[in-house]
Amino acid sequence: MYNVLLASLTGFDSTAEIPFIFKKAGCKTVDVYCNSDSWLLSNKFYDNWIETSVEHEPFKAGLIKLVEEKFDHYDWVVVLDDASVKLMNESITDERLFKKILPLTKIENREILSSKLGLSNICKKYDIVTPGYVNYSEADDAEAAIKELNFPILLKEDYSFSGMGIQYCETEAELPACLEKVRVKNNLVLQEFIKGEDIGVEALFKDGELITYNCAEVLTYMYNKFSFTTRRLYYQSDEIAGLLKKLGKSVGLNGFASIQYVYHPGRNKYYLIEVDARVNGWMPYSRFTGHSFSDGIKRIMAGDFSHAPGSNKNEKVEIAIFDRDLRRCAKHKDFKGLFAWVFNYKGYWRFIPLYDIKFFKRIVTKLLKDLFKL
Repeated sequence: MYNVLLASLTGFDSTAEIPFIFKKAGCKTVDVYCNSDSWLLSNKFYDNWIETSVEHEPFKAGLIKLVEEKFDHYDWVVVLDDASVKLMNESITDERLFKKILPLTKIENREILSSKLGLSNICKKYDIVTPGYVNYSEADDAEAAIKELNFPILLKEDYSFSGMGIQYCETEAELPACLEKVRVKNNLVLQEFIKGEDIGVEALFKDGELITYNCAEVLTYMYNKFSFTTRRLYYQSDEIAGLLKKLGKSVGLNGFASIQYVYHPGRNKYYLIEVDARVNGWMPYSRFTGHSFSDGIKRIMAGDFSHAPGSNKNEKVEIAIFDRDLRRCAKHKDFKGLFAWVFNYKGYWRFIPLYDIKFFKRIVTKLLKDLFKL
């Protein structure tokens, strides 16, 4: 039976339900390495808490020491958030330790981890369709850079997430003003903006092989299309599965990934926009799609690294994240959305996390605090 170590540096609530996924898969032990305020502790499914600091150096040193001491004990080490992935990627040079802690089997592709520029470079390396881009820094000539691009474009800070650090620039004339707003210009990515259908994807890989995935049409965003999402319509797609298989094998993905494509109907192309090699808040909801990540973990534990398409390929399932969507409804005065929760529209009540009262209490407390701020 598997022993799992989950590690998180930051306080994002998207990590809270991840121990549940592993326990539901039948893992023997699920240990968590985090600080005392971490959402990783807001559930009843972890076995042992290994306390660490919010400071980078002790977190990094402690995790490396723990993994080295229990290298054979832990079958799977999962670094859960962007900050943890970035920190460990910048710290580990030993290839054996790299493969144990980080979600890649090919250390030569490590630049993809928590880097917008790294992703663009990797796409170019493996001939993966992605929007045109240039790497810009303050020392560069902006006029020369934009000659290679078609507007509108996005300005993406190299290390950014949840829609932060991204600016939309409609025309060439707007670029100087947009550049002034950028906080970190080192390795800034100027990327062509693709107008099309946003597709959110969660996937699980093992040694480069696609194990399971869910893809979705985005129904609502919290603020704008560069922010996080609150409602999605999930489905399966042979085209997306094929793209994921190529991505996994090329890069050597080995774990969870939160991915975004944009489909351009006129060109009939899927553009790869984001690959974050870590979990997200939608993954626990895979149990409602017929393509559960817990089932994928079970197959990995059994040594089966094949992709199982599932039986409900043509079914579409609408899913909403309880607290996120209620905050969106309140913020934007979406009364129709509120009524969906009140009257259990399409079975929305099943998305309320009553299966874990410990988690439910904390998420409701956070929700009420956020609502009072509006």
